[in-house]
Amino acid sequence: MRYCNKKTGSVKITGSERAVMSCVIERYPELSSCHEDNEKKRCPECLSLHCKKKGFLYKNLRTLRGSVKHKLQRYYCHSCGISFTSQGYQKRSPHSKTQEQKAVLDYVSTTSTLREVSYRFNVSHQTILNWMMKHREIGLGDGHSLPKTWSGYISFDGKETTVKGKKRTLLFALDSYSGYPFEYQVSLRENTEATQNLLDKVKTSYPVAIEGITTDFGRGKCFVKPIEEAFPGVPHQICLVHYLRYVNLFVPRTKRSAFYWRNAVLKGLIRRTVYAGNNTESNYWLAQFLHFAPFFRASYHKRYLNSLKKNHALLTAYYQDEDLPKTTNVSENFNRQLERKLKTMDGFKSDESIVAFINIWVTCYRMKKLNINRNLWAKYLWKS
Repeated sequence: MRYCNKKTGSVKITGSERAVMSCVIERYPELSSCHEDNEKKRCPECLSLHCKKKGFLYKNLRTLRGSVKHKLQRYYCHSCGISFTSQGYQKRSPHSKTQEQKAVLDYVSTTSTLREVSYRFNVSHQTILNWMMKHREIGLGDGHSLPKTWSGYISFDGKETTVKGKKRTLLFALDSYSGYPFEYQVSLRENTEATQNLLDKVKTSYPVAIEGITTDFGRGKCFVKPIEEAFPGVPHQICLVHYLRYVNLFVPRTKRSAFYWRNAVLKGLIRRTVYAGNNTESNYWLAQFLHFAPFFRASYHKRYLNSLKKNHALLTAYYQDEDLPKTTNVSENFNRQLERKLKTMDGFKSDESIVAFINIWVTCYRMKKLNINRNLWAKYLWKS
């Protein structure tokens, strides 16, 4: 018994009838195609006439004179849902799940561009992105999810990217000694609210007691107050490299400046204060700095004088604990490797795509830190 679709008017054909029709088409090929443009096209799969035009298919034909671009009319069958051209119908070869995962890892964990990866796997760039969204739910299994030891010292940092031209901020939390990223947050901007959300995750995900934290000031000092409220009594060290970089950036270095020698003395006193051998020596150099305050007359002199006086405890917190890192070199290395990949990308199309990418990229970075063979990544990343 045949079944008719009332909307499309097409008839559902059984397997035996299709076999008979295929034999008929082989003997009378004129039935599978039309000779006139105004006639309806017959589907080569189900032989239905309920087909409509659906764009064009472009093929590059190699000739003796070079490559020629050939344009073919494309059709869509409403009965069986396939697309075909006037030259026939060719099924796409399905890609295995392993091949999809391998393509995603090749795109995310290397500096290859999307076009290069799509060329290697002979698929479109949109297919690679679709596979990334399909396999975004990953996790390390078989006892490889966490490092064997935790230092108790963590480091925070941020990285900016774009979604359709609009800025997004990626905040990360890493173990200061192993460099293992254990938590991250995607937010609209780097502010106090985003930091608080990340700290809430850190409280539940970090397996041992936190003994010290190292960060830079953050945009608008967004790291200082939330960390003080979330972890009272825990030493918080401001990265000295970042602080001295800001000093060198805003204090003129040219000899043409009227305050050239004063600028040199200012930088020397700041360096001696933050890199002193102990807390007593640091307080001594801070007192010397305040004593010679009338000597520094420029507006930026007063700015850094007040900054050093106000943030002296944050800049010298490592005196309380010798194991507390003075810099955020671990998180800067993490950011540098992420930047190499982001340079090959022109931002993201949606917030979902950036979450999928960061989820896979961070997990691949963890695999490197755990010294797992790259050939075994797919086995541990996607749980079967």
